Amino acid sequence: MESKSELYKLFEKYLEGTITPAELQLLLDHFGAEQVDEHILAAIQKQIQQEPDNTADDYALASEVKMQLDSKLYAPRKVKPIWRYVAIAAAILIAIAIAALFYFQHNNQPSDTEIKTAQQTILPGSDKAILILSDGRKIELSPNTNETIVDNGGNASLLIKEGQVEYRVASNNNEAGENAFNTISVPMGGQFKVVLPDGSIARLNAGSSLRYPVRFGTSSRKMDLIGEGYFEVVKNKQLPFTVSSSNLEVTALGTQFNVNTYSNEPQGAATLVEGSLRVTNIKSQKTVIIKPGQQAYGAANELKVRQVNSEEYTAWKDGLFVINKATLTEVLRQVERWYDVRVEGIVPKTTSTVSGEFPRDIPLYDLLRSLESTTGIKTKIEGRRIVIR
Repeated sequence: MESKSELYKLFEKYLEGTITPAELQLLLDHFGAEQVDEHILAAIQKQIQQEPDNTADDYALASEVKMQLDSKLYAPRKVKPIWRYVAIAAAILIAIAIAALFYFQHNNQPSDTEIKTAQQTILPGSDKAILILSDGRKIELSPNTNETIVDNGGNASLLIKEGQVEYRVASNNNEAGENAFNTISVPMGGQFKVVLPDGSIARLNAGSSLRYPVRFGTSSRKMDLIGEGYFEVVKNKQLPFTVSSSNLEVTALGTQFNVNTYSNEPQGAATLVEGSLRVTNIKSQKTVIIKPGQQAYGAANELKVRQVNSEEYTAWKDGLFVINKATLTEVLRQVERWYDVRVEGIVPKTTSTVSGEFPRDIPLYDLLRSLESTTGIKTKIEGRRIVIR
C-alpha cells in the first residue's frame, strides 16, 4: 500500500465500519511497522478536522472509535504484534479528540484579561441630556452639540455649546416667557449644566431633571427639580430663587447650594455652601434657615439641621466622589446613577464603611476594585449589572 490516498480511504472505512477483511488486513499490515507511520497520524488529524464542531460531540467520537478498536483489540488474537499498534493508534486518536475538545472549550472561554477588558467597557457618565422646549420639541444634548435654537413659545433663543445651555431672552414680553417652560432631563450616566434665563447656573446630576420658565416672573424665580442639582444663584432681592421637589422647597436670594431629592434616597437634603437658605418641608410646612456648612434634611414630616462637610455633598459637580464614613449601600446608589448600572445582591452587614476620594472619570471596573480593597466585598460585572457575591 504505497498511496497515501489509499491509506486515508482504508482508515476512513475502518472508522465507518465498512472495511472488508482484505482491506483490514492491508491496514493492519501497515500498523505492523516498527512505529506508527506519520501518514496514519495525518489521517487521524484529518478525521478530527472534518468534524463540523469540536465540542462535546468529540467525546462521542472518541468513545465510538475506542469501542470499535476495543471490539477488535479484545477479540481472539491471531496476530498479537499487530493489535498492539492498533491500541496505540486508538490511544493517539482519543488523545487528539480530547485535546481538540479542551482546546476549543478553552478558546471559547474568556480569559481574565478579556473579562477585565469587557468590564472596563462600562465607562463613567458624561455630559448628556435631553432638552424639551416649550413647544414640545426634544433636542439631544452632548459635549459636541453646538447650535442656537429659537424657542418661539418662550420668545427666547438658546445657545448650546461645550456641554451647557445658555439663554438669550429675545423679547421683553415677560408674560409669554413666564408661562412657557423648558425641561432639561439628564439620564442615568449623565450630567449637564444650564445657565438659566437670569444668569444663575444649575448643574444637574445623573438621573435628574429641572423644569423652569423660559423667563422668570416679576415676583419670583421658581422651578421644579427631580433628582439632584447644584445651584449658583445670581442675587436679586426682589426675585427669590425657589427650587421645589417632592418633599422640600428651598428658597434663596443669592447663594450656592445643593439639593438631593432622589426617590431611592431615604431622605431629601439641602446643603448650603454660601449665603443663606430657607428650607421648608412641603408636607409638614416646617421651615428652617441654614447657614454655610449646614444641611437641612428629612423624610415624611421631619426636617432637621446638622453640620456637614459640604464638599461631601457637592464634589460630584467637580468630578469627584468624596465619601466620609458612608455605608457601601450609600456609595453604590451613587455608582448606579453615574455608571447607569443596577446593583444586585445583599451587602453583608459586617461590611466596613467607606471613606476617601474617587474620581468620577474612571471605568467602573477600577472603581469596584478600589471598593473591594476597602470593604472586603466581592463583586462581579454582568452586562450592566453589579452582582454582589
